[in-house]
Amino acid sequence: MPEVGRVELRGQIVALLGTPAPRRQPHIGYSLDLHVKVAKDWQRDPKQLRKLGF
Repeated sequence: MPEVGRVELRGQIVALLGTPAPRRQPHIGYSLDLHVKVAKDWQRDPKQLRKLGF
């Protein structure tokens, strides 16, 4: 998911959230932590697949 760090996508993320990411390390700039929760056996679960549009 390195695309998330691209400058073009940061603007879209800020627009979605309505606020810029907090500055944690001023010498580096803004940072964004991303956590993804994956449902167990989602690829075999018809209910999960329907939720994802499959």
